[in-house]
Amino acid sequence: MMISVKKMMAAIVTFGFCVSMSVAEGRPLVEITLVNEGRPSASIVVAQNPTPSARLAALELQYHFRKITGAIVPIRTDREEITGPRILVGQSKQTNALGIKGADFKSLEYLIQFRPDTIILIGRDWQDTQENRKELGRDTYGRTIQSSRHQIDYHKATGQAGQGAKPITLPGFFDDQGTCYAAYHFLEKFCQVRWYGPAELNVVMPSQKTLTVRGGEIRRSRDLKHIHALGGGWPIIKVQWDSPNGDELNLYWRRLRIGGEKWAGNHAIWTKTVREVFNNPEYQAKGRGSGSQLCYTNPKLVQDVARVARDYFDGKELRDGFKAMGDYFAVVPDDNYSWCKCEKCRRILDISEEDKRGEGLFSNARNSYYIFNFVNEVAKEVRKTHPHKFIVALAYSSYTYPPKGLELEPNICVAPCLQICYGYDKKTYYENDLAIYRAWLEEGDRPLYLWNYFHHPMEPAVIGKWNCFPCFMPDVISREIKRYYKDGIRGVFLCGIGQQLDYYLYTQTAFDVDTDYKELVDEFFTLYFGGASKPMKTFYYRISEINREEAVVGTSREKSWAMLGTPERMKELGVYIDEAVKLAGTDIEKRRVETWKKGVWEYMKAGHHQFYLRENQ
Repeated sequence: MMISVKKMMAAIVTFGFCVSMSVAEGRPLVEITLVNEGRPSASIVVAQNPTPSARLAALELQYHFRKITGAIVPIRTDREEITGPRILVGQSKQTNALGIKGADFKSLEYLIQFRPDTIILIGRDWQDTQENRKELGRDTYGRTIQSSRHQIDYHKATGQAGQGAKPITLPGFFDDQGTCYAAYHFLEKFCQVRWYGPAELNVVMPSQKTLTVRGGEIRRSRDLKHIHALGGGWPIIKVQWDSPNGDELNLYWRRLRIGGEKWAGNHAIWTKTVREVFNNPEYQAKGRGSGSQLCYTNPKLVQDVARVARDYFDGKELRDGFKAMGDYFAVVPDDNYSWCKCEKCRRILDISEEDKRGEGLFSNARNSYYIFNFVNEVAKEVRKTHPHKFIVALAYSSYTYPPKGLELEPNICVAPCLQICYGYDKKTYYENDLAIYRAWLEEGDRPLYLWNYFHHPMEPAVIGKWNCFPCFMPDVISREIKRYYKDGIRGVFLCGIGQQLDYYLYTQTAFDVDTDYKELVDEFFTLYFGGASKPMKTFYYRISEINREEAVVGTSREKSWAMLGTPERMKELGVYIDEAVKLAGTDIEKRRVETWKKGVWEYMKAGHHQFYLRENQ
């Protein structure tokens, strides 16, 4: 949780935005003392009826100031008379008087501004009105846009349950929350707070009686506009995160700034929507796909899908089973290859199957022409009435490559499904994925998102009930996200979230692509493990090196333990863990080392033991 300020400041590596480099041109740096020798010197000011974003931001500032200094900086409303330094959180009478209003910011944009005796933290925020609550939308998981406005007990989420319940409603993942972005950026960059996980054990901040901050102005938007990445129930990360409760998790997603731009993309034609919506006998798939797939060459189906999309865009209806948010409506077939066997579909499939790109790999072009021909027809119809709305298509599995010989409508938004977890396997998955990625970049000026697979090797191990050799890959994560941003990718859905540090690195880099992964990793091990930092960092990087050396991912027992986690390597890795246990000095260092020893090392040892026990039988 907390370490001495002297040790903290010696260890801090400023990644992303430097306090002084983000000063607006010509604006001098301003220094403000918020807490002096354990006594609050400032006030946090919000509107009489703040937005959900501003309400949360104010609570988070107050909580972290108290954890750092022991002082409770009061939260006041803009109707009260305020004396002394003030932090203006969200739009209020005071920001209005300064000519700063939330509506003047673009979506996802925020401001941190220092003035004499005043810090302004503001951005565009979602307004909690009856009309806004009616907005239609279902995310990539199919959950309503309203469902992510979680209600939590803030005290339970922050280790303050003894103070009684503090129920609040969080801003939704995809609601504008620029004020929260400003507050979290402020806490990271000016107060040296780090959220390495959702539990109190995972939070690092300095401990000091006086808190003085110094800065100028930062005005920016998040870099990747959309990042949807939930999880935490799988082995390794659950233990690293100290088995958090639901309220802790929901608060953590806000601290990592999960969400952003409204977008969704996933299978939308499947058993539920076929049964309840697309049940016209005229276009049911012939053959074994009946009940799951449809006849994707049938004009009547094109009209019916376009009608459902129009109803969504017109704000009329979005039934359970579909995925659509903002300006985007997903048209993606079910997750199988049981295509319609009618004569017309068979003819188009024959054309499609002539494309051999990616042959023999999971991501290929075998059905690209067939699927995108259907998506194209739907997009063409929707464009007639809603020219500025988009049909979302996943570029997935047998239809991952752009179709040959088919000019796609400009209102098709594509999300290639790329296997970032195979970043060290350059001979197969990585090279093929890179070819797919480049092909879509060359396809034309259209919004591109990505579906990033971050689930191997853990997923097959969980399904098969065995333990895998983990894959840590900070260099791959940094390289790929920076590539995405440079190439104009708008956002990413992360399928699987890896483990504690790689997930943190991913979300930090997605929000701020100037993040230096080496500095972030160094800072993590120094601040998190203290005296045990050196062997813990060596342990982490050695696992990464082993995956890189073998150029495989441990998706089978043999790959995990015959190729990666060999007896010699396991012996070496065990030395680092033993050394870390000895060097951990404080109670909190010991507890954190234990989460990695139990969550990572003992998990690995069990998998290694199970494998060689089977081999010797």
